[in-house]
Amino acid sequence: MKSTTAKPAETRKRRRLSIATQVFIGLGLGLLVGLFFGEEAAVLGIGGDLFIATLQITVIPYVIVALITSLGRLTLAEAKALSLKAGAVLLALWAIGLLVVLTSPLAFPDWPSASFFSASQIATSEPVDFLRLYVPANIFYSLSNAVVPAIVVFSILFGVALIQVEGKARLVEVFDTIGATLMQITGFIGRLAPYGVFAITANAAGTIDLSELARLQVYILLYILLTLLLSLWVIPALIAALTPLRYMSVLRAFRGPLLTAFATANLLIVLPVLAADGKRLMAETDEELGEEPTEQEASAIDILIPAAFPFPNLGLLMALMFVLFGGWLVGQSVPVSSYPSLAIAGLASLFGGTILALPFLFDLLRLPADLFQTFLVVDVIASRFGTLLAGMHVIAIALIGAYGLKGQIRFRLRPLLRFAIVSLGLLAAILIGVRAFYTYVFVAPFTKGDLLTGLPLFGTPRPHWTLEPGADSAAAASDPDLSAFERVHQTNVLRVCHQLSDYPSAFVNSAGSLVGFDIDVAHHFAERLDVAIEFVPVGSIAGAEERLNRGVCDIFMSLLPISPELTLRFAMTTPVLDSALALVVEDHRRREFQRWDAIAEIDDLRIAGTDNRASVRFLQQRLPNAVPQLVDDNAAFDALLAEQPLSVDALLMPAEEAAAWTIRYPRFNLVTPEPVLLVPFGYAVARGETELLDFLDAWLINARGSGLLDQLYRYWMLGEIGSVRPPRWSIARDLLGWID
Repeated sequence: MKSTTAKPAETRKRRRLSIATQVFIGLGLGLLVGLFFGEEAAVLGIGGDLFIATLQITVIPYVIVALITSLGRLTLAEAKALSLKAGAVLLALWAIGLLVVLTSPLAFPDWPSASFFSASQIATSEPVDFLRLYVPANIFYSLSNAVVPAIVVFSILFGVALIQVEGKARLVEVFDTIGATLMQITGFIGRLAPYGVFAITANAAGTIDLSELARLQVYILLYILLTLLLSLWVIPALIAALTPLRYMSVLRAFRGPLLTAFATANLLIVLPVLAADGKRLMAETDEELGEEPTEQEASAIDILIPAAFPFPNLGLLMALMFVLFGGWLVGQSVPVSSYPSLAIAGLASLFGGTILALPFLFDLLRLPADLFQTFLVVDVIASRFGTLLAGMHVIAIALIGAYGLKGQIRFRLRPLLRFAIVSLGLLAAILIGVRAFYTYVFVAPFTKGDLLTGLPLFGTPRPHWTLEPGADSAAAASDPDLSAFERVHQTNVLRVCHQLSDYPSAFVNSAGSLVGFDIDVAHHFAERLDVAIEFVPVGSIAGAEERLNRGVCDIFMSLLPISPELTLRFAMTTPVLDSALALVVEDHRRREFQRWDAIAEIDDLRIAGTDNRASVRFLQQRLPNAVPQLVDDNAAFDALLAEQPLSVDALLMPAEEAAAWTIRYPRFNLVTPEPVLLVPFGYAVARGETELLDFLDAWLINARGSGLLDQLYRYWMLGEIGSVRPPRWSIARDLLGWID
């Protein structure tokens, strides 16, 4: 007899992996691919950028639709109740979240940190235009420029006005349909998440500096501990302190949907379950207290949970911590004076999610934009804990708001005081503990200094040699009647004066080779002349002037400010680059040097600068009360920065040069005071050497047009060294030998 219970294999449904599981698989495969192929995996970065762009497609339309529909479908009475009760709860939760975020830098260890110069450090930083930021005077401008706070204000005004419009149901239905359509698009993009996460992670794992990876664990550990503190203690304990509910009852009632939200990193899918569990918990508590469950509390839960969803939750708010961490990571800590802007603008921009908020905040606070890529990598791990916290956030608004509508909120001093003391104690323990662990147990070494001093030349060097400091070439003045240009062609040697230890323009690297921006420019210029190079080190500008006039060297290839004062000593070339004037100051004093007018008011101000008329003139005009301490050479700068304590308040130099010095001495910080002062810098020849000057000017113009100067600038000044840096360790290259 044939069995009828067995089903054909083709009719069996295969169990599909959830998106969350696929994302974790994508994360794991990305890590493996990055570690296996190393920097060869960088090509996948294109896929990561594409995924980030697709994520942004529906964000702003969804924010508008979600806010309008969630507010517009309410009655006026419901809106008033929500604004008074749930709104107060939301503000309290935001205040708690901001307190945690803004105190998080206390946990960052005192690790030395500095980075190569970044253009964001001299970006024009205009005062925040709060009218344009928050008032949608032209909503189309706000939409086209992604001014999220103004878009949010417009949507809220529209939704509130819609409450009292007759026949609004038809419009709300249209918005519901649009919202459902946007969710369909979002769902499709969400199915691409495993591939996007794979591409982003593989690119990061293959290219990230291992020393930076060690530093990222500070953020990951701190984020996890703080989100668990808020999720498992602060929010449920606050609910228990204000309502008849008990702490453990809250945790038990919602553990199922919260674990689901944690596993999937998706709060939306558990909102109906949160509502059902919330109504059941309130009904059980009513029965324990001998009360009858009411329709009012069930209705309040049904209103509050979906209404709370479009507003920034604590899980999103905690992402603002990465802005503070990112500043610490690159040695540009966000000043306390910027915390109000971070809090206000951050909250408003979070209506559009972290995809829009963080790039906006990096730009607002003049932090490198590429920090967002780093955030995306660590957020793959952190977002699970953030979603858990977001779920507890929605629960708190629903439960406290519902009991508020019933008039059963209890403000009891002793429980609230106990809650506050325990919460602050736990917060302090986490901040102190993380800082102590990374200060005394695990310390990631600072390697940027080794990276800078280990750089080779960018291009192919010409035949060259270097004289000892103070020595003259035997053939330097072989025919004093010849011009410098004629002498170069007669001897086939270009004699280049340069300053000693002039980071990152001219210095001896760890391999014993003379390298730097100016040295690389010299090699390329000599290639155009088809001559060898004799490098003549000089200690000071005055020494270079003397040697140019004696014919010991033909060109002084150390960047000098093109100022009227220096043209009295040299014939200056066309500008090679424009550089911002900057100050090198002790890290703890960097807040004092944010603006030139504030600097001018510092008593007994001592500024060290190079011994040239341009520096003296600048200090007399901009900082008339300062006492200049002029130094002859870079050895004097070295000696000053090695002093403890520092005998001057600041060192004046170009921003790119200042960044290099802070890499060598990471206890110092680069500051570009506002307003940013840009100065053209160029090279010099002896006065009267018009033939050589004209030839060099023409070559510099061509080198700028061909992109050569930009390449060298990015390599030496910005630290974009991927083309010459030894490939990062990878399994395929270093273990298996599959890649040369």
